[in-house]
Amino acid sequence: MRPLSEDLRRRIVSAREGGAGTGEVCQRFSISRSSAERFWNQYRSSGHLKAKQIGGYRTSRLAKHGATLKRWIAQKSDMTLAQMRERLEEQFGIRIANTALWHQLDQLGLSYKKNDARRRARQA
Repeated sequence: MRPLSEDLRRRIVSAREGGAGTGEVCQRFSISRSSAERFWNQYRSSGHLKAKQIGGYRTSRLAKHGATLKRWIAQKSDMTLAQMRERLEEQFGIRIANTALWHQLDQLGLSYKKNDARRRARQA
């Protein structure tokens, strides 16, 4: 769902400034009550009505620790994700899920190597 245009947001706030109630504004512009209140509160607190960015703006908490992760893996290549998570929490106070850690390792090009012996354990 796309955010409402800044022009529409301005008209909503102008209606509220003109004395219209939240319910009246909702009916006039076909928006929800929570949206009308959110725009009004945003305008009063920050003075602008710009929409927040949608997606693509979050960075990993581990992004600045990439060199450390690479060093740990170079020192002990069979380290598990659970061991890495424990070490991250002890040394940096970072609590992170396995999936998030896995994605960060993947971005750094540090992939999990399959164990050939384990793959041979299956029936042929």
